[in-house]
Amino acid sequence: MRTFSYHEALGFECLELRYYDKTGREGRLEEDMPLDETCTDYSKKKWKYKESAKTFIPVRSKPKEPSVNPLDDAGLLSFMTFSWLTPLIKMANKGKLTLDNIWQHSPLDTAEPNYKRFERLWQEEVERVGMEKASLPRTIWRFTRTRMLMTYLTLMICMIGAFLGPAFVIRNLLIYAESREVNWPLGVGLVIAMFVTEMSRSVFFAATWCLSYRSATRVLGAVLTLIFTKITRLRSLKDKTVGELVNLCANDGQRLFDATSFFILMCGAPAIFILGFCYTLYLIGPASLLGCSMFILFYPFQAGISRLTSHLRRKCIAITDKRVRTMNEILTCVKLIKMYAWEMPFGRAVSAVRSDERKVLEKAAYIQSFSISTSPLVPVLASILTIVLHVMTGNDLTASQAFTMLAIFNSMRFMLATLPFCVKYLAESRVALQRVKSLLDMEERKPFTTRPSDPGNTIEITGATFAWDTIRQEEEAGNPGTAPVAHGNTEKVPLTKDDAESVEDLVKTLVNIDLELPKGTLTGVCGSVGSGKSSLISGILGQMRVVCGTVGLTGSVAYVAQQAWIMNASVRDNILFGEDYDQQRYEDAVRTCSLTHDFNVLPAGDLTEIGERGINLSGGQKQRISLARAVYSNRDVYLLDDPLSAVDAHVGQHIFTHCIMGALKDKTVLFVTHQLQYLHLCDQVVLMKDGLIAEKGEHSQLMAAGEDYARMIQGYMTSHCDEETGEESDGEETEQLNNIKGDKLMRQSSMDAQRRKRLSSVVSSTSIADNGDVLVVEEEEEEEDLSGSLVTKEDIESGSIGWRTYADYFKAGGGYLLSVLVLLTFILAVGAMGFSNFWLSLWLRQGSGNTTITVGNETVISTSIRHHPDLHFYSLVYGMSIILVLFMVIIKGLSFMKFTLRASSNLHDKVFRSVFRSPMSFFDTTPTGRILNRFSKDLDEVDVRLPLQAEMFLQNSCLLLFSIVMVAYALPYFLIAIVPLAGIFLYIRNFSSSALRELKRLENVSRSPWFCHLTATVQGLATIHAYNKTEQTVDRFLALLDKNSMIMFVFHCAMRWLAVRLDQITITMSTVTALLVVVTHGSVPPALAGLALSSVIQMTGMFQFTVRLSSETEARFTSVQRINSYIKGLKPEAPLTIKETAPSKSWPSEGRVRYQKYNMRYREGLPLVLKDVSFSTKPSEKVGIVGRTGSGKSSLGVSLFRLVEAASGSISIDDINISTIGLEDLRSKLSIIPQDPVLFVGTVRYNLDPFEQYSDDQIWSALERTHMKQAISGLQLQLEAPVVENGDNFSVGERQLLCMARALLRHSKILMLDEATAAIDPETDNLIQTTIREAFSDCTMLTIAHRLNTVLTCDRILVMEDGEVVEFDSPSSLLADVNSHFYAMMSATNVNNQLLN
Repeated sequence: MRTFSYHEALGFECLELRYYDKTGREGRLEEDMPLDETCTDYSKKKWKYKESAKTFIPVRSKPKEPSVNPLDDAGLLSFMTFSWLTPLIKMANKGKLTLDNIWQHSPLDTAEPNYKRFERLWQEEVERVGMEKASLPRTIWRFTRTRMLMTYLTLMICMIGAFLGPAFVIRNLLIYAESREVNWPLGVGLVIAMFVTEMSRSVFFAATWCLSYRSATRVLGAVLTLIFTKITRLRSLKDKTVGELVNLCANDGQRLFDATSFFILMCGAPAIFILGFCYTLYLIGPASLLGCSMFILFYPFQAGISRLTSHLRRKCIAITDKRVRTMNEILTCVKLIKMYAWEMPFGRAVSAVRSDERKVLEKAAYIQSFSISTSPLVPVLASILTIVLHVMTGNDLTASQAFTMLAIFNSMRFMLATLPFCVKYLAESRVALQRVKSLLDMEERKPFTTRPSDPGNTIEITGATFAWDTIRQEEEAGNPGTAPVAHGNTEKVPLTKDDAESVEDLVKTLVNIDLELPKGTLTGVCGSVGSGKSSLISGILGQMRVVCGTVGLTGSVAYVAQQAWIMNASVRDNILFGEDYDQQRYEDAVRTCSLTHDFNVLPAGDLTEIGERGINLSGGQKQRISLARAVYSNRDVYLLDDPLSAVDAHVGQHIFTHCIMGALKDKTVLFVTHQLQYLHLCDQVVLMKDGLIAEKGEHSQLMAAGEDYARMIQGYMTSHCDEETGEESDGEETEQLNNIKGDKLMRQSSMDAQRRKRLSSVVSSTSIADNGDVLVVEEEEEEEDLSGSLVTKEDIESGSIGWRTYADYFKAGGGYLLSVLVLLTFILAVGAMGFSNFWLSLWLRQGSGNTTITVGNETVISTSIRHHPDLHFYSLVYGMSIILVLFMVIIKGLSFMKFTLRASSNLHDKVFRSVFRSPMSFFDTTPTGRILNRFSKDLDEVDVRLPLQAEMFLQNSCLLLFSIVMVAYALPYFLIAIVPLAGIFLYIRNFSSSALRELKRLENVSRSPWFCHLTATVQGLATIHAYNKTEQTVDRFLALLDKNSMIMFVFHCAMRWLAVRLDQITITMSTVTALLVVVTHGSVPPALAGLALSSVIQMTGMFQFTVRLSSETEARFTSVQRINSYIKGLKPEAPLTIKETAPSKSWPSEGRVRYQKYNMRYREGLPLVLKDVSFSTKPSEKVGIVGRTGSGKSSLGVSLFRLVEAASGSISIDDINISTIGLEDLRSKLSIIPQDPVLFVGTVRYNLDPFEQYSDDQIWSALERTHMKQAISGLQLQLEAPVVENGDNFSVGERQLLCMARALLRHSKILMLDEATAAIDPETDNLIQTTIREAFSDCTMLTIAHRLNTVLTCDRILVMEDGEVVEFDSPSSLLADVNSHFYAMMSATNVNNQLLN
């Protein structure tokens, strides 16, 4: 089925794919389009390669108006030598390189135009062969083929240069060395020829890379944007998690970049092989066939390696996804895990997954190591086998033949060296593209296009049945069943997709819905938990499938989600949400949503930065900002999903009166609520029950009918006689309230709000600091940060990687001694390869061993080695060196891989322990994604990429060392040239290393914001769709992606900038060696001259590759450094257990809690959030805690669980000071039911009993007491039914009930409820309160509540204000005192029963 593009969906019939910059110059967005593809009027347009052709001008003058990227203005010489990059390298060398002053992408390389073109090609591919057979690799080939062909042309010129050097220049130099005549012009001519061939090889190889990197950047931008755009169009994620999607963009995107970069090199390998094969056959004869067969066998060997690598990569990715998902879940639920003292069990769960991952990594590592080792091994084996066969079959061998052949084989190895890379990256990209295709195959959201039949209606739903997609369990769970969404009816129904043959099971959630929303009316929707209220809004938004019936919708939509979606931006940006700023409209929206007072106390008012998922805001503040966003948007239809659940009664009354009944009075509003006191003011009321509309009509009509609705209202009136109202308090009450409370009643930003649990699972990251402070400070504090930034930018370490980082890695791998032994295996392995060449030189120098032969009638001394009496001895030693080489290579591979895997596993375990043992302040000020970056991208670097780079670096370093030794051994004068060349090398290396380091670090940091944006987008898809902000969301992603990909492109180009300049050093070395051979003619044996020339030609290419590898290896060590910064830099919280002070197992037996002059601040330098708090509870007492937002209610819970340590004072439980005992001993004895319900990915049983401590009967009993038994027993797999990420297949109310069942099972002596029933309907709330009173009758309960009726039954009420205890007495005593704070709060929420009737 064809998937329409975003632009097509909006009705844009044509897209202009050319780019015009500010000067009006035409860009080349169609540059890569094949020549045979033309537009309708293409003949009238300029030649599309006109701009590209300018690059062929050798030197271009600086234009009057330079391009945004110097690459577009570069001439041929600048392009091929990367000289256009020199200004940036200089800037980096001076330490002035930052994210702000790095260049922008060339307009040709930005993601947007490349995405548009790639999407068009992909749609053509799908239309041509169908989605099932459509091939992403084929589309990528069509996307890049023009550039690939040009890249192949430059590579061929490079290959010819690489071949001519050994084939003709070295051969003729050795023939010249063997001759007795001195011919200076010939000798000098050959030296010049050596220089020219090597130089052409170097610059054309550099040009190949520049073209490849640019192609790869375009592919990366196009594919990642295609993935992101697809995500923004999805109706639901189905079985995809946020972790998988980020992994797809991060790791798989990198694999795609690598595969595109290296693909062309694999195409160059056959060309050099054919040239080498023909020439060695001509040079040596049939014996060379045996040597060449080694190269031929190398290809199927690498193909086998590729298949195996691909298979292992697929297995590893699945396990890595699981580990990252588990880590992500732990990090997002870390507050609950700490409060429940579950650190150790969850730690074991991560270790188990990591253990499985390590097994697969180990297998892949051995294969990778063997693949790397075979590259330098092949020419050695080929040479040994060819020479031994050639000599043993009675043929003669001269130095010019032997060492020319060695040089030819080494030049063939030049391409073979890149083959393992090509194979590995192509295998991995194949897996990555399969994952991308599975995403592209997912169904997109289709907005409703039907208009209501009655023009007076805004929404018209007729006989509609809505269904969610089934959620399938993971294969490894062993239960392939489906998980119905637990909203109402859960009947499965087959649905045939349009234009497709497949049939998919769905879960019917809303059945036979008939609903009309006339324009300008307010419709209230009520019902019990799980009745389908939120699903009704999801259905209208198009997030559910319409199985039958019709949905008509007209006008624009605004949506306020039950759990507010907040972006990591300023408060104002969250409210504007991409709209233009209108001051009056903005101030009206802020005022009606009761945000004015909040802005007064925020450090920078409405310009204050909100942390990731709103971590520095209370639940009520987040909800009101979400509501203000809706009001400001000025839409026709407002879908409000329980917007008053997170605010207190007074604010709720203000919002309903001034916002819903005021600002939105002329709008069509669908108002889902559990606040039944407002329903009598609605034009129409809908009662949902089990996925059906049970009743609908006006409030008075439904009350008169006396059905379920009337019974629910009457029950509410009975139990909520002192609850909140839909009417404003009269002027006297308001004034009295203000007199009592004064300015302190104003809502203020509170540190306890920053300790809210992170709402949903993420693998994101933002560019803020690892050690950034939360800056939420009182107005009067002198040190407050008026910038409004929550935290500083992420630290970017500068300077070279310190020895400390390497030392820590060596220790993690097994210590210094083991490190030295592993290094020794490299020296011995390469030494074994060098020994074969040395032995060959020695053998050839022996000649015939002065053996005399008869030629005609004369007896002369032979010059042929086949007449040597010890011929068999020399050939045997030469042949047996193969066994030595193979043995050492195997030992080297095994020892190195064991070492690196041990190092990465130890680092993982250490960083996991360090992060997990950090205090909550670390998690609240550090975005989840930044922490997860360590466990995903950085650990992937240490697991896979660092060992690969390090092994090749060590191997090549040893090869270079032995080559220099061989040349110096043959030509001692060569050492004179080495000294200045070494000086030049060190200068270039130091000059460029700072740039490479800083670019790599900048790339790491610039990656974080688009991770964060991707995560936030996935979390807020419903809101983005509702407000139709898809295009702006994609634009933001494009800007962030372009920034990151530009830095990545420049990083790779900087590597090549260094490579070209280092190549000049090896070219100088080759030229000097050739010159020495000519100058020392007659004094140096041809065998030694051959050894020197073959060794130095081996260094060309390899030298710059090795230095580049050293830089890349150092760059990879930044990941070790980042992991180490967490291992060493994070301060742990108190010990889990302290044997000396461990309380008895029966503690606490009474549950007496006592606060004594307790003060608490969240960090040094910040104000106190609890001030001189002193109170004590009696055994098993029920205490209600009330107070306005920011009064310090939740901070009491933070202090009791020791998530933050005391500034002064103490807390004791049963006369034991809790600061003296271990955290696990304390927290395991307490329970909490948090405001934001936390469910883990897994099953219902796993969520209730993660560590299998309870029986089925106990679990069912807990579910029955929390009124969830019917809902769970109705699921297909009951207790084994899967729970998806964030528990999204359950309503918020159901999640709170499941969390309550978890607390019932735990049955601690002390229980804290933090707004635990905020999302539960009043009827269920009453039942739950009864359950709590019965189940925890022997427990001490601390209940934080906004619904004042929930605490009226408590023994005593504790009133908090501004971090202080202002009242603590029984409800009756406090209500009897008309001057008490509690009395004022109750007065503000007095119910008018007559209005409800």
